Amino acid sequence: MRKEIADAATAAGFTERTPDKIPPALASCTVRWQSDGAKVTDSRKSYDTTVATLVNGGWKESGSYEERQSVTKAFDKSGWRLITIHQPQGRVDGTDLDSFIADDTGPACEKPFQEDLADKTTPKK
Repeated sequence: MRKEIADAATAAGFTERTPDKIPPALASCTVRWQSDGAKVTDSRKSYDTTVATLVNGGWKESGSYEERQSVTKAFDKSGWRLITIHQPQGRVDGTDLDSFIADDTGPACEKPFQEDLADKTTPKK
C-alpha cells in the first residue's frame, strides 16, 4: 500500500513528510504526503488527480466532508486507512495545504497504535 500511495502522490507533486514526533514503533505503520509548492502549481488539481488515481486503484471512499473549498475524505483498502485533505491557503505563507495521511490498521500496527494512544491519554504523575 505504501508504494501505491507513493506512486500516486509523487506523480501529482507531493512529497513524503515523516511526522517529527512519531514513535519509532509506528514508523512503519503510517505515512504522510504533503503538497510541495515547488512542484505543484494547482494544488486542487494535484489533490483531485491523486484521489482519482487511488480510487482507480481500488481504494474505497468511506467518508467525505466539504466546507467552502476545503475537502476531507477517508478511504480504505487492504487494512489501510487513508485520510486526504485539501485546504486552500491553509498555511501561514498563503499556500494551500494538501495532505495524504495513511495508517496501517492491520494487526501488526494495532498494538503500537494502542500503546501510543495510552501514553498520550494516561495522566502523568
